[in-house]
Amino acid sequence: MRRWAFGAGLAVLINVSSCSAGDKPRQFEQGMTALMEGNYAEAYCLWKPLAERGYAEAQYHIGWLYANGNGLAVDIERALAWWMRAAAGGHADAEFAVGLAYTTGEGIKKDLDEAVKWYLAAARQGHGDARDILVRLNGDPALDLLQAHPELAREAWFGWMATINSGRINVRAGPGTGHKIVASLEKDAQVRIIGTRGEWLMVAIPPAKGGTVAWIHKSLVSSVGR
Repeated sequence: MRRWAFGAGLAVLINVSSCSAGDKPRQFEQGMTALMEGNYAEAYCLWKPLAERGYAEAQYHIGWLYANGNGLAVDIERALAWWMRAAAGGHADAEFAVGLAYTTGEGIKKDLDEAVKWYLAAARQGHGDARDILVRLNGDPALDLLQAHPELAREAWFGWMATINSGRINVRAGPGTGHKIVASLEKDAQVRIIGTRGEWLMVAIPPAKGGTVAWIHKSLVSSVGR
């Protein structure tokens, strides 16, 4: 089951079934039942011992109790402290939550470079929201994501596939017709979208066409999306 949770401006999609039931301690499952019934204090009391023993799933969810003020006073700094502990243990949702906090400046000094580090950690574990945010950030002219992480252009999970919907088209070095042409693509050619800026899409060109990164107007592709 998935639900949106909010805390002092933070908004994250929580997947409360990210692990199979067999992977979770019974005490955690009891806490989840209490949460769903609105018994937040009971959930906290069940999860706290697990969290203190290093169980990342409990740490992550306690963070959300603090972020949302469910049975506790809203305390973003404590929420972030629990997410940090879970993220240090490799919990993908917690890594994403930490990245979002660094993006918004909620409970911590805003730091987009640090946010990217945590988004990357989550994305490399298959976190879909982290992957989507990285693609959006890659179109931000204030953040040259590919310069810091050039390997992303080669990673199949980074971005999504689209199909050229017109006849032979030109792709350019930048987001606009004023930029030089770097390659040409035929209708029905497949490209991977790895960034966006306004009406323009950054694409990874297939190796047969030089394997470079270029820009194309969004009207020239179809099947854009996952």
